[in-house]
Order: sequence, then structure tokens, then C-alpha cells
Amino acid sequence: MDLPVNGVSELVLEVEEMDRAVEFWSETLGFPILEQWNDPEADVTDEGTVWATWLYVGGNTRLGLWLPRDFTKSDLKQKEQPVSSWPATALYDEGGEHVHFALDVDDADFETAREQIEQSGLSTTVREREHIPSRSLYFKDTEDNIIELYTRSIKDTYQIDTTG
Repeated sequence: MDLPVNGVSELVLEVEEMDRAVEFWSETLGFPILEQWNDPEADVTDEGTVWATWLYVGGNTRLGLWLPRDFTKSDLKQKEQPVSSWPATALYDEGGEHVHFALDVDDADFETAREQIEQSGLSTTVREREHIPSRSLYFKDTEDNIIELYTRSIKDTYQIDTTG
């Protein structure tokens, strides 16, 4: 299959404390907030709280930070069904857990990004690969999600032709 995609459009992380997560992603890492949602229909403990925040992370990609939802038994049963059987009001935005995600960083910008992250007091580790010329910087956000800054060119590594 050859889907006509350009890359990642959005990624959503579940967070336990919205203010803490937004401060980390927006203030510490510098990603601007695009919008925030306060949906009274959402099954969160405090309906007066922002339950979703979208941040711009570069290219055509946004990162969502969402509070956990308390699903009813009916919701959980619906999630087990094939999406083709879901009604229009289904939980299309709720999937499985993410293990980690990587942000693409040019190799020339790697050390600058590393310095910025370490200056904010975050614990990091760097992994350099020789068999695939690339570097990764790993760190955690306030919600214990593992974040990777990755210099590997997926296009070059896999010799992907993007000319058509």
C-alpha cells in the first residue's frame, strides 16, 4: 500500500495534570499553544478544567495533551468493536497507549536542542548510532512520557523517493 501521506499530523499524549504538562511543553520546550478545549461533555473529574490542549511542534504537526477520560461500560464495549460499526458520536479520538514519540531534529541543531533541554534541568541521555548515522536525545516530560529528539533522516535511510 502506498498511502499519499506527508508525515505525522497529530499525536496525543494523556496527561494527569494539564497545567503542569502545558507549562512543560509550552514554557520549558517553547512550543506555542494553538487551542485549548473545555468540553462539558467530556468525562473528566472537573468539568471546569481545560481537558485538551493543542501545541504546534513544527512542520504540519500538532501535539495534543489530554486529561484521562472516565469511560462508561458502554463506551468501553463500543471501543472493542470494529470502527466500521461505530456511530457518529463514537470515541474516534481514543485509542491505545503510546510508548514514546520522536521529534525530527536536524543534526546541525542537535547540540543546541540538547543544551536547551539540559539547561531546563531535565535528565537526558544521548545515543549515537554508527550503522545508521544518527543521534537521539531522550528525556521525559512531566507526565513520564518518553520524548526523543532524533536526527535520523527517514527519507534518506530508506531511500524514499518523494518526487512522485
